[in-house]
Amino acid sequence: MNKHIGMKKIGLYFFCCFFLNISFSQQIKAVEWMVGIWKLNTQQGTIVERWTVKNDSTLQGESVFVKPNKDTVPQEKIELTFRNGEWHYTPIVANQNQGKPVSFKLIFIRNNEFVSENPSHDFPQRIAYRRIKKNLFASIEGKRNGRYGKQNFDFSSD
Repeated sequence: MNKHIGMKKIGLYFFCCFFLNISFSQQIKAVEWMVGIWKLNTQQGTIVERWTVKNDSTLQGESVFVKPNKDTVPQEKIELTFRNGEWHYTPIVANQNQGKPVSFKLIFIRNNEFVSENPSHDFPQRIAYRRIKKNLFASIEGKRNGRYGKQNFDFSSD
């Protein structure tokens, strides 16, 4: 009898491991549309945002500014993570927040878009991304010094 119960526990253990693995791999599929190299040309140079899959529950992003003379200036490092049943967009922005990460909880995710929010952050309080074909549209918005502001970043892929 104990041997039979032990086999059921082992079977249940493997089933749970298999189910969790499928669950996490399905989670990363929810944001894989961001993977790639995205560019935004400006008069001062080019903003390049690169997204890669780190593991089954994390995307890594980095943003750099490439000047016309080809000098590259790091802008931010970003992680998009699925932990404890929630997605978080967490940037570390150069020369801001004492180099510490700031987490924005995803409050909306569907198809090829998401909206993340951190109401207690100074600016922005909301960050959103949407992919349409070969374009990635990002925006930051919120209040700064009591005034609402929004900035759009319209990236394209090569």
